Amino acid sequence: MSAADVLATLADGASAQVAGEVLGTPQYGGAPLRATAARRGAARLRCASVLKPLVVWVAAGGRSEDGERAIRYSDNAATQRLWHGGPPPRILDRLAGSTGVRWRQAGADPSWFGGVEVSATELVTAYGALARDPSAARVLDWMRAVAPEQAFGVPGAVADTLGVPAGDVAVKAGWIGHPDETVLRTHAVAVAERDGEIVVVAALTALPYPADRERYQEDLRAGRPVVDVHEALAGQLLRDLLAATCRDLARLGGR
Repeated sequence: MSAADVLATLADGASAQVAGEVLGTPQYGGAPLRATAARRGAARLRCASVLKPLVVWVAAGGRSEDGERAIRYSDNAATQRLWHGGPPPRILDRLAGSTGVRWRQAGADPSWFGGVEVSATELVTAYGALARDPSAARVLDWMRAVAPEQAFGVPGAVADTLGVPAGDVAVKAGWIGHPDETVLRTHAVAVAERDGEIVVVAALTALPYPADRERYQEDLRAGRPVVDVHEALAGQLLRDLLAATCRDLARLGGR
């Protein structure tokens, strides 16, 4: 099953998109060796926590303790300290300079790091640049050590498809549903190395709210975990999309 086949199963009102690239080694530094993308629904989505490793990577004077907490545990307070210490426009400028991807602040609160809207293709490009940068080794190590309950089973799904150990897959997910939205957004990016190549895949999803929307918002306001709601709603879709994208990349390479 291809990524396009998976997207065809989405219910009305849902949006999802995926992208993937196979890159040469950091020494190669050229264009992607293979690339693929597919989308259904919205062209861009708010990104929530999936940008955190990129923020840690380029944040000026980033403190390692905050960086680790932002990535491994998706700690919002640690991320905000790095984001506002940038400040945000400078961080986005540095990301543009390092990745070639220009993002802008958006939404009612432009200072909020989760208000940036992205596409899956942009995420793959940005994380491809991160994966090739030797100075980002610690960031990738923290992505490989993301708390299991926040990884949505993505390391295993990608590892099984690529034939690599799950512990070698770097991952970061993001999940949020704001009161002004009628969907829950659940996203993930994964980076792995295989046979001297770097594989980067990303999936963004925005799925209609479950029936208990009010309870979800109450939990969100109270600071209670909501990741289980996102797993029930979008976890399998994320795993299917990312695994299918890895297979699509393999077919492009004739293997």
